[in-house]
Amino acid sequence: MSASPRFRVCRRGDSPLSEAGPAQRERSSRQPRGGRGNVALGCLVIGASLGLSGVPTAYADDDGASEVRGSAADCTSATKLALPGNTTVSAATLVTSGTLVTTGNPDGVNLTLTGLPAFCRVQGVAKPSSDSSIYFEVWLPQETWNGKFLSSGEGGYAGAPNYSRLGLDGGLDELVRRGYATASTDTGHVATDPWWAVGHPQKARDYLYRSKHLVTVIAKQLILAYYGRPQTHSYFNSCSNGGRQGLLEVQRYPEDYDGVVVGAPWNFQSHSNAGFVWDAQALSAPGAAIPVAKLPAITASVLAACDANDGLVDGVIGDPPACHWNPATLLCNGADTNSCLTQPQLTALEKIYAGPSDPVTGAKIFPGFDIGGEAGWAGIVSDLTGVGLENGYFANLVFENRNWNYSTFNFDTDMAYADAKVGSLGNSIETDLSEAERRGVKIIQYHGWNDQVLQSAYSPEYYRQVVKTMGGLKKTQSFYRLFMVPGMTHCYFGPGATSFGGVGQQIPPVRDATHDIQTALERWVEEGIAPDSMIATKYTDNAATTTTIKLTRPLCVYPKVPRYNGAGDPNDAASFSCVQPPTRGNGDDDDQDSGDD
Repeated sequence: MSASPRFRVCRRGDSPLSEAGPAQRERSSRQPRGGRGNVALGCLVIGASLGLSGVPTAYADDDGASEVRGSAADCTSATKLALPGNTTVSAATLVTSGTLVTTGNPDGVNLTLTGLPAFCRVQGVAKPSSDSSIYFEVWLPQETWNGKFLSSGEGGYAGAPNYSRLGLDGGLDELVRRGYATASTDTGHVATDPWWAVGHPQKARDYLYRSKHLVTVIAKQLILAYYGRPQTHSYFNSCSNGGRQGLLEVQRYPEDYDGVVVGAPWNFQSHSNAGFVWDAQALSAPGAAIPVAKLPAITASVLAACDANDGLVDGVIGDPPACHWNPATLLCNGADTNSCLTQPQLTALEKIYAGPSDPVTGAKIFPGFDIGGEAGWAGIVSDLTGVGLENGYFANLVFENRNWNYSTFNFDTDMAYADAKVGSLGNSIETDLSEAERRGVKIIQYHGWNDQVLQSAYSPEYYRQVVKTMGGLKKTQSFYRLFMVPGMTHCYFGPGATSFGGVGQQIPPVRDATHDIQTALERWVEEGIAPDSMIATKYTDNAATTTTIKLTRPLCVYPKVPRYNGAGDPNDAASFSCVQPPTRGNGDDDDQDSGDD
């Protein structure tokens, strides 16, 4: 059982951190990472050690900060804490019924969450600027705390905390059930307002980078105040925009987390969105629209060419970059039917695979979508007017123009403007991760090859850039590892084995370092054992409650790929090996270019 929780802030006459002598400060500096250095100081000065100006010291009134243990009073005293970022704790409630109805949510959607342990629910708003309003929640297990902090992330353009994935992995409800102190935020705006950034540059900053870091700092201080000691380790696990947040934390605030799980990151956000515009322009050319009814024919042709390349015909391509398939084989030779493509449709398809390029320099802007995931492209081929994620980015954040027209986007001048105005704030593409490496931060990244929302090829492309900057594959893999997932669509599901502890996925059959990516990360951080491979599970259907396993597959550390051994149960991961593709060099080579395609 964990230490009995209570909020303990400094009283007048105590010796807080800001008044510690040199010996105390030296002892603190030698403590391990994760914020464990302030326990001996006896009380908490909220904001004193953040390096943030204008943060007042918080002393409880003489009849204030209660040390009564295990009562609702301990939780409600969170409202008395002074926190950074001009933060107000609006409510702090001890939830003991096992059920929580999240009424009054910023997005107006109420959820009923069940099976919860007793926990202190802290709700607040941070206002680091005069136009900021960053709503957040921090959930602190009352008696079941495992001593760790695991932050959720927020997908897409956020607009509400990640309360639940409705029985799937990664929401606040599942994390608190597992014993973690956890937190999530709306990132500074509500989902019901699609134009939250128009005329609000500070709200844009809150979403792009400021909110996640600030809420992380606030959550850690609440943890220290509530339990009387800091977390032993701090972790982050999320996908999509949450993956962008994770990489941004590593690059800009490497002190925030000891380890991060980064799923399908939207980290080159400006260029990824340009890719969506590129696709919409290609598909809206005269006669170029590809009906959804033609996607099965494209999928069948691709699989016929490349499914067997990994040693097994199972409807999944194990290594799409090694697939050499010519889309022109689908060109109609006569009547236009759902089994072939007209020339304008073929041209559009080739552009989707190629991705955008600069019309002036010819330089590639971003990868296209990968071969093998076409069965999930209904959303791509249906977006003929640029109303998807690209509209939220360019119309709302970049040009701040409700009437922005995708068809006018210039991939030279407009791209440069977007990069300068918004990309410079929100892209997380820095390749020099030396400070994170020095601090001992560990990173596990994954991305599904069948991703139908974000272009999966950028994950290995970015990783190779990091490898080059950091001095080789071996050096990079000592703190940062990538796993590409055959047959997984965006973050979860798809024809492959896609459950391994990522956000939004079905719960893995076992919470161990082989089947659960969060457990693998923690073993790496806490025991120094890096994951060379993992096992992903595919259930008989996608329902949250399903526990019957259909098959398992290995997840291989990049650049290795899975291959069927030629014998053994094809539904068992043990019948596969992780092998080095001959076109990518030796996976054990320490050359700076090892791992390149």
